[in-house]
Amino acid sequence: MKISEFLPEEAILLEVRAKDKWSLFQEVAQILARLTGISAEKIIQLLSEREKLSTTAIGDGVAIPHSRVEGLKEIVICVVRAENGIDFDSEDKKPVRLVFVVLAPEGESQLYLQTLAHIAHIVKDPQIKKRLLAASSAKEIKEILEEVDYEY
Repeated sequence: MKISEFLPEEAILLEVRAKDKWSLFQEVAQILARLTGISAEKIIQLLSEREKLSTTAIGDGVAIPHSRVEGLKEIVICVVRAENGIDFDSEDKKPVRLVFVVLAPEGESQLYLQTLAHIAHIVKDPQIKKRLLAASSAKEIKEILEEVDYEY
């Protein structure tokens, strides 16, 4: 599998109004609800519960909020670019500018963990991250991810 296979272009947001992770979850949940048929309220609840355990910010301006969702058929990813940064309570205190939200089916473990690790690996590359942050469209972000993506 490749992460680009789980990322519909309509789930790539270049502009968000959110200033913190909680309001970001509300924005993202609306899109994910339309794509998955899972209620926005349920998505917000699950992402918030996971975030309360510990921040999903991985440092250097990146966060990967994630959760397993009962009733979801396959993994879905949403990518958010926040030009001005979002407060994610990151340990390095840097605002998050690139967010990958990952939802996986309730019983999925191996592919779910591989997907999270794969995203973390990709965004640790400073050149890839720079390109994602400079992209001018959702299509361009998808193309960058398809280019650097690999089977896992």
